[in-house]
Amino acid sequence: MIRCLLVGLIFFISINTVSAQPATNVVVSIRPIHSIVSALMEGVSEPRLLLDSNESAHTFHLKPSQLKLLSNADLLITIGDSFESGLSKVIRNIDQNYRLNLSEIKELQIYDFRDHNEIEHDEHDEHDKDLHLWLDVGNVQIIAEKIKQKLIEINPSNKEKYNTNYLELKSKLNQLEEKIQFQLEPIKSTPFAIYADILQYFEKNFDLNKPVIIAPYHGARLSINRVIKAKNKMKNQKTRCLIYGSENTSKQINVLTEGLDIKAHSVDILGVKLEPGSEQYFDLMKEISNQLASCLE
Repeated sequence: MIRCLLVGLIFFISINTVSAQPATNVVVSIRPIHSIVSALMEGVSEPRLLLDSNESAHTFHLKPSQLKLLSNADLLITIGDSFESGLSKVIRNIDQNYRLNLSEIKELQIYDFRDHNEIEHDEHDEHDKDLHLWLDVGNVQIIAEKIKQKLIEINPSNKEKYNTNYLELKSKLNQLEEKIQFQLEPIKSTPFAIYADILQYFEKNFDLNKPVIIAPYHGARLSINRVIKAKNKMKNQKTRCLIYGSENTSKQINVLTEGLDIKAHSVDILGVKLEPGSEQYFDLMKEISNQLASCLE
């Protein structure tokens, strides 16, 4: 009887020890990557999203609640120092063993911003690299594998679950790429224009025409000369569609489209209005594809 009680007590203690293991605290800077991490950690824990509003990753200032998230993080996942420039001072104080900087993954395809030679030097200092790298599904496949490896490194007890989730995610990403490729195939050679050079990865991933680029990066000053050149180019190429970001005003777009037979559609490359979670990345890419298809048809 006593032996049975001891066995039962040992079993009870072991179960409670396992269940009492602290959760892995993973903090992710932006929504699309948070979505990928959520899929990888499903059934284990939920990653925390650092930028949970429509603040720009380039200019935001950390709130006390966000600083607390960072101080408790076992792993911080970011795009890169020049992308989350609002994090730069804090990131310098974070142990590199607890951080994954995605733009440093050697296997990734990383592009320079285009039309760089047309930008004044005082406008464009450290932003030579286009870091909207999540808009290429192939890049996200590589990112997912690297994050999975890092999760296993810091939480080896859930290795099997991370591997299973990764294989499921990889399959879903392949299906997503095929569906978007099929949707855009009939219009991939149609000329279009873009206000800022934000869709380069998406465009190259799905073999779209290189667009007329009005301004090569967020916040670039738009001179009268550049506007005139862009309008002439759109007119000569019979451009049917102008894509612009959620940060652009109707006044900026009207200046470019006035006098032209052209549709204008907005895209949000972060998906700030989409529900955070494992489906957010898939919803985001489908939404971008839908907007392009609607604009180019």
